[in-house]
Amino acid sequence: MKKWRLLTATAALTLMLGACGNDDVEDKSSQKADSAETGNQAESKGDKAVFPMTVSSLTAERENEDGSKLAFEDVKLEEEPKRIISFDYGFLDTLDALGVEGIVGVAANGGQGNMPEHVKEKYAPSDDIKDVGSLKEINLEAVAAAEPDVIFISGRQSVFYEELKEITPNVIFIGSDNTDYIKGVEDSVDLAANIFGKQEEAKKLKEDLEAKVNELKEKAGQYENALVAMYNDKKVSGFDNGPDSRFAYVYNDFGFKPATSDINASSHGSDFSYESILKVDPEVLLIIDRTDSDVNVIKKDIENDIIKKTKAYQNGKIVYLDGTNWYFSSNGITTEMEKMQEILDELK
Repeated sequence: MKKWRLLTATAALTLMLGACGNDDVEDKSSQKADSAETGNQAESKGDKAVFPMTVSSLTAERENEDGSKLAFEDVKLEEEPKRIISFDYGFLDTLDALGVEGIVGVAANGGQGNMPEHVKEKYAPSDDIKDVGSLKEINLEAVAAAEPDVIFISGRQSVFYEELKEITPNVIFIGSDNTDYIKGVEDSVDLAANIFGKQEEAKKLKEDLEAKVNELKEKAGQYENALVAMYNDKKVSGFDNGPDSRFAYVYNDFGFKPATSDINASSHGSDFSYESILKVDPEVLLIIDRTDSDVNVIKKDIENDIIKKTKAYQNGKIVYLDGTNWYFSSNGITTEMEKMQEILDELK
């Protein structure tokens, strides 16, 4: 255990010095050549996976803050994993939707983790499920104590990739870029389904996802344009449909036409004044609540005298979106459908 205490301290120091802005690092990821097959080189008989199985991460490599590349190695699973840790909330949601059992660790962050409610309650830390830290500060001792057969990570945890491999070599990166967002969700479903023999469940979930995307596209096509903005501590950030925009998929995959394509590229958008929102004057204004606060609290800031001049306000088309699903749990099969339904419900 002394080894893991040392690793934890070292990792925490590394995070403080070099990864403070991890969320701000642009994920210049390159996809595996076989990403169309979700990187899973396993054979299967019906719904039953065949082992040993070689699994590739959904993304071959990731660009670090300093410009260096972090490559993710293929993983050889000798048998179906029985003890699972998923640091990614979206992937945890997908595992749950598929009916996969064996979760032994989650990033609960002492009960403060921004997990979707349906998984937060089900996978609350207990004698059987370890709290392995937060999305960006991993408790390596707790991870080791959980004795995982496989660990699933995404961008926020990539700084810990090498340390986690010392606990188990079976560390799989399930993050993907925004090039084809919905396909990335489907690929993560397929990866999990192939490992855990859940192909039939995956087929149904993907059919439901496709139907929901088409329903939202039809609705989005009824509006002249839209703008995605994120609220955080009384400030707003704007997002367009550019390749480096965190929420480009709202335009490119969900079908909304961007009110502007002239926002400085960043995964966190750009500082956007209320005057800037009025200048582009969107017909639909989608507000993502980064603080996960009460909607009525946010409205006091957002619906000010400037915003009241916009078409979105005047036509009752300001949509307030749940920050837990939109910011912390993206790419989960259930959460993605909930996100789309949230917009559909508000734009009735």
